[in-house]
Amino acid sequence: MAAPQGEVVLTRHRRWPRRLLIAANIIVALCVVATAGGYAYFRIQFGRIPTIDGLKDVLAGGGDNEPSDPMNVLLVGSDTRATLEGEEKQFGTATQVGGQRADTIIVLRIEPEAKRAAMMSVPRDLYVKQAGTQRSSRINDAFQAGPDRLIQTITDNLGIPIHHYVQLDFNGFRAIVGALDGVDIYSPARARDTVSGLNIPNPGCVSLNGEQALAFVRSRHYQYFENGKWRSDPTGDLGRIERQQDFIRRVLKKANQKAKGLDVFAVNNLVNAGIKNVQIDEHFSSKDITALARRFRSLDPNAVEMFTLPTVPANVGGASVLRLKQPDASAVIDTFLAKAPPPAEGGAAKPDVPDIPPSSIRVRVLNGSGAEGQAREVSKDLGAAGFTIAGIGQADSFRYDATVIRFVPSQRDKALVVQSKIQGETELKEDPTLKAVDVVVVTGGKFAGIVGGTPQAPTTTAAPAKGAGSKPAATTTTAPPKPEPDC
Repeated sequence: MAAPQGEVVLTRHRRWPRRLLIAANIIVALCVVATAGGYAYFRIQFGRIPTIDGLKDVLAGGGDNEPSDPMNVLLVGSDTRATLEGEEKQFGTATQVGGQRADTIIVLRIEPEAKRAAMMSVPRDLYVKQAGTQRSSRINDAFQAGPDRLIQTITDNLGIPIHHYVQLDFNGFRAIVGALDGVDIYSPARARDTVSGLNIPNPGCVSLNGEQALAFVRSRHYQYFENGKWRSDPTGDLGRIERQQDFIRRVLKKANQKAKGLDVFAVNNLVNAGIKNVQIDEHFSSKDITALARRFRSLDPNAVEMFTLPTVPANVGGASVLRLKQPDASAVIDTFLAKAPPPAEGGAAKPDVPDIPPSSIRVRVLNGSGAEGQAREVSKDLGAAGFTIAGIGQADSFRYDATVIRFVPSQRDKALVVQSKIQGETELKEDPTLKAVDVVVVTGGKFAGIVGGTPQAPTTTAAPAKGAGSKPAATTTTAPPKPEPDC
C-alpha cells in the first residue's frame, strides 16, 4: 500500500546500532520543566538526574559560575550498550560492543546578558592532540578515556572553556520524539538512504516518528531526487551534522508548543523521556539549570545560532580523519565565543562585503534552471569555499533567469557574502518564511559558477529535464519567491 502524502516510509534493510543522535533531550526537558512546573517541580525532577564526579579540575572555574555569566555546556551523546534492555539487545549487547564512543559532540553556549544562544558541532573524526598525552588521534578517542579527557582535549585544542558537562545514552531519542507526537521537517526534494532505511517519497513537510527520525538524523548515505535521478549528498558527514542541527531546532519548537499549551500529559512524558538517560557534572546546580531552562523557554528556536567547525579531509596512517581548516576554524570559534573578529587577511575586508566567516552561514541550494546536477555542483563549490551547506533540492520552477539569493530579513549581511561568491546575474530577496537556514540560493539560467569553483556557461533557456516529473508552474525572478511551508 502506498504511503500517504507527507508521510515518511522507513524501509529496514539491516539492523544497526541506534545511537543517541542529538543533544536536544536535556534542553527539551529543562525548558519544559521550567515552563510548566515552576521551581518546586523542577527541584523534584532535578534530584532524579545522576551526576558524574571528578570533573572539577577540568571545568572552567571549577564548575562554579554566576547565572548571569556566559556558560559553555558540553553535550555528549554516548553509544554505550550497558543500559540497553529487552528488545534493544538486538542492536548489540555490552559484551558484543564494549566501551562507549561519543556519537555526537556539541558545545552549547548561553549568554544571558546578550540573550544569545548558540551551538557548535564538533566532528567526532576531528584529528587533535589528546590532552595529557603525547599522541594525536580522533577527538572521539578522548571520550573513551573519560569525560575529563574529552573536556580537556576540547579546551586545549579549540580554546573553548567548558563550564558544565551533560552526557546522554541512546535510550532517550525515540522517547523524546514519541512524547512530542512526532516532529515535522521540511525536505526540498524526495530523499532516501538505502542504508539507514530513510525514504521520503514526497518533498515538502513530512512528519517523523521516533523510528523515522533515527533514519533521518543518522543518515550517512543521504540521497535526493533531482532532474529524474538520485544524487548523493556531496556534504557527507558534515551534511549529517546539519540535519541534526535542523532537527534540534524543530524539537525545541515542538516542545515549546507543548509546554506553552500546558499539555500536562505531554509535559510529564517529555520530562521523563528527557531526563531518564541523562548524567550531569556534580557542580551543575539547580540554579544553573534553571537559568538555562528559562533562557530556552523564551527563546525562538530559529534564533539559536548553529556552527560547525570548518575542516578538511586528511589521511593519517591509512585512516580517514578531519583536520581543522585554518584560519577559518579560528574565525568561527571567535564568532561562536562572541569575540571580536580578526582582521581579514591582507587588510580590511572590502567595504561592500561584510567580514563574516563563510562557515557560519547556513546555505540551502535549489536548482532553478533545470541544468543537470546543478544544485549538487553548486553545493560542492560553496562547501569548498567554506560555507555550511544545509540542504539541496529542486526549486519550485526551472524558469529562473537570474540566480535568486533569498535570505532571512535579519541576515542580509550573510546574503551579501554569498552573493560575492556567485558569478552571473543575481538578485537579493528577503524571505521571512525561511526556517533553519540563513540563505537559500536558487540557481538561474544566468548562473556562471562559484568564485574559485568550476566555471559554468549560462543557459539561455531553462526547461525541466526528462523524467523530472510534471512541469512546475512558470515563475520569473520578478515574482515573489514561493514561501516555504511552516513545518
